[in-house]
Amino acid sequence: MELKIGKKDLIWGYFAQFFSIASGILILPIILKLLSPEEVGLNYIMLTIGTFVTLFDFGFAPQFGRNITYIFSGSQNLLKEGIMQNTERLDVNYKLLFVMIQSAKFLYKRLSFIILVLLLTLGTLYIYKITNGFTSVKNSLFIWVIYCVSIYFNMYYAYYSSLLNGKGLVTEYRKSLVYSKFFYTVIALILLFCKVGLLSVVIANLITPFIVKYFSHKFFFTKELNDKLKGYESSKEEKLELIKIIWHNAKKLGLVYLGSFAITKIGMFISGLFLSLENIASYGLMIQLVSLIAIVSTTISTLYQPRIASLRILNSTKELLNDFSYTVVVFKFLFILGSIVFILLGNYMLQSIGSSTVLPSGTILTIYCIVVFLETNHSLFSSFLVTNNEIPFVKATLIAGVLISILTYLFLKFTDLGLLSLVLVPLFVQLAYNNWKWPFVVCDFFQISYLKFNSIGFANMKNNINKVLRKNEN
Repeated sequence: MELKIGKKDLIWGYFAQFFSIASGILILPIILKLLSPEEVGLNYIMLTIGTFVTLFDFGFAPQFGRNITYIFSGSQNLLKEGIMQNTERLDVNYKLLFVMIQSAKFLYKRLSFIILVLLLTLGTLYIYKITNGFTSVKNSLFIWVIYCVSIYFNMYYAYYSSLLNGKGLVTEYRKSLVYSKFFYTVIALILLFCKVGLLSVVIANLITPFIVKYFSHKFFFTKELNDKLKGYESSKEEKLELIKIIWHNAKKLGLVYLGSFAITKIGMFISGLFLSLENIASYGLMIQLVSLIAIVSTTISTLYQPRIASLRILNSTKELLNDFSYTVVVFKFLFILGSIVFILLGNYMLQSIGSSTVLPSGTILTIYCIVVFLETNHSLFSSFLVTNNEIPFVKATLIAGVLISILTYLFLKFTDLGLLSLVLVPLFVQLAYNNWKWPFVVCDFFQISYLKFNSIGFANMKNNINKVLRKNEN
């Protein structure tokens, strides 16, 4: 079964991103206006912890999703490394699919419990330190406990994203995210206007995983699929065997995620030890807004991931090059455009809404946008390499992560650069290797230059725009 990305998928993908951003734009000014800089700073710290917790997934989610794509594309057996390419279309192995689903449930049930225990122990000690013994922010301990529970359920139901994306149900997955974001927005706004403070955000965050789970289950487990899965059973041994196969590359991907976290997010953790919550709020706001630009810019790449994995299975090199280069060029165009608007108008827009938190200087904003652009660009190429079920960049990512962690700590402790050190360190470390290495490897796979790769992508983007314009004229 070849997975295709249709117009409906693209529309829903962009609508989901638009809705997510629109709801964020709606809530963010209210948060910045009604919450103190200390509360905003604590919120960004908790969000960073939430991101860190996803590392305990250790690469299982994308690996489960990718292998589910392989199953729906006709793979009868799963390999620890590499893929079995099919030139003929084979039926779905529903026994293998059933065991895969049960393996995911088995794993995430245990992962989520371990995470909850760690958050309530070690995490509580960290929050105690940065809030001066839970005194900087009112009800900070209670807020933290509620947030821990919300993270538990988010991890517990995380395998649903693998199921939907693996099956190519991109539109349905986006719908579930839109519905959950809608409920999150409504609940958060009501509680914010009721003067509940930061607690309003974490309560809303607690509700969303249940919304995602409800709709994701409904979309994936259709009557037809349930009928085909009916009668199959899976033993503990079968589940563990599949988890071992997934783990072979998941552990590598997990190490990559750990390194990536150190590269992009460790600054927030370390800054909590040296900077005020007010400065952290400014830094966190910058990260959030630039991340939104990156998310919008890579939406089409995310939508195309199942198709690219499927084309790898089918060994369709020409289509692979056309589709992948197109997604990369679209990212570059949208990110550069968004960054220019952000740098020029960011603080002006915050002032117009009466925000108590402001962005860092224009210099820091510009450098950070460059950092994220280069990081996201090479991450897209790295993700392409993973579609072949191989992960060659583990060592490089870990080394970069360790260097950035150490240098960030040293710069914050022994210099007066402050926030500037948080953007300069990752820029120079990543420029030394990762930013150029993985685009070069992918271009070598296609046997073309990087300039030619971008030229093909630009031509495809231009053709797609012309197609849309011609349809509108008709």
